[in-house]
Amino acid sequence: MITKPRGTVDILGKKMRELVALKLIIRNIMDLYNFEEIETPIFESLDLFKRAVGEETDIVSKEMFTFEDKKGRQLALRPEGTAPTVRMVLEERLFIPENLPLKMFYFGPMFRYERPQNGRQRQFTQFGVEVYGSNEYVTDVETISLSVEILKAIGITDLSCHINYLVSGDERKKYVEDLKNALSDKPLCEDCKVRFEKNPLRVLDCKIDGDKFGDVVNMKDYLSVEDQEKFDAILASLKQIGIDCVVDKLLVRGLDYYTGVVFEIKSHDKNLGAQSTMLGGGRYNKLVEELGGPSIPAVGFAIGLERVLLALESVEDLAEPKSVDAFIFPIGKKAEQASILVSTILRSAGISCDLNHLNKNLKSAFKLIERINAKNIIIIGDEELKNNSVTIKNQETKTEEKVSFDKIVDYFEK
Repeated sequence: MITKPRGTVDILGKKMRELVALKLIIRNIMDLYNFEEIETPIFESLDLFKRAVGEETDIVSKEMFTFEDKKGRQLALRPEGTAPTVRMVLEERLFIPENLPLKMFYFGPMFRYERPQNGRQRQFTQFGVEVYGSNEYVTDVETISLSVEILKAIGITDLSCHINYLVSGDERKKYVEDLKNALSDKPLCEDCKVRFEKNPLRVLDCKIDGDKFGDVVNMKDYLSVEDQEKFDAILASLKQIGIDCVVDKLLVRGLDYYTGVVFEIKSHDKNLGAQSTMLGGGRYNKLVEELGGPSIPAVGFAIGLERVLLALESVEDLAEPKSVDAFIFPIGKKAEQASILVSTILRSAGISCDLNHLNKNLKSAFKLIERINAKNIIIIGDEELKNNSVTIKNQETKTEEKVSFDKIVDYFEK
């Protein structure tokens, strides 16, 4: 028997309904914030991710699914959504001033070759938010508050916001120099020995030794006056709207394109185990320019929807149980033709129904009726055909009523 690849899951039944409901909740919130939905290809040029995400990141160096097409071009299944979005902004010339600010979001499958574990798969569904054109701190505050509102709207309330501000410019050079001095006597894993030489900030994001760096130099002490004022304004505004933040000096995120504010929203839900980070994001003001476009500031975040569904196992069901308004049960060949007509009439009026596809007798059909949670049974027999009517049995009230063909829709609408 052929089985699904390791690190992938089948989504069906209740989980599928919850995923659909989750997307609906998120889309409704995105409408409130005036965002527009986009979609990019599942695979892109390998060079896009090398340039945007960073060749020394775990994503690019270890986790990408890459392949060569028939003309020898190097391609990759997308491991994240920001780089493809920037490519789209440039290719479609969305960066012209009259289009700004661009406020966009997406849903889609992402692919990373990681060790599968609770809440982390090699193919996962990601929701992402991207804002281009504004470098104002109010945009950072709105983006972070949006991420918190989404999680709370779907029932995840035990949250904390971890935040940091990445130093830049000449101050960054001084910080990196002092950081390397502070790390020089630390025991580093093999990967971090490479990161230490090429991008020391990546060391702080180490999944093996990250807890050993609590005494390293604090990035906050190296911020310029302008950056410090902006960071203070972000923290004050978030506190004003009820979001208290933990300033985390080790928070750098795992991608090279981040600049300025970075944040993660963590859940304390026991179902997530060690994987407590629900979503993460921040500023990437240089990415558009680094990929060949003009200098355009940008901020955003992303969240894996499967991890959300995992956390939701401890709260109320996100989706209502599956049900249909009616199950149509014909008795006889002529009644079968009539059942097709009745189902067409009902569905055209927005009333859900199903037919006796397996040609079961009424006793056997009751198990099916119970499984699909049918609210009514519509019986069509010889007597009903003679009178151009149907018998409708209400499964909740246990009552039945004779209804003429031309009044069936009225019966359900009332």
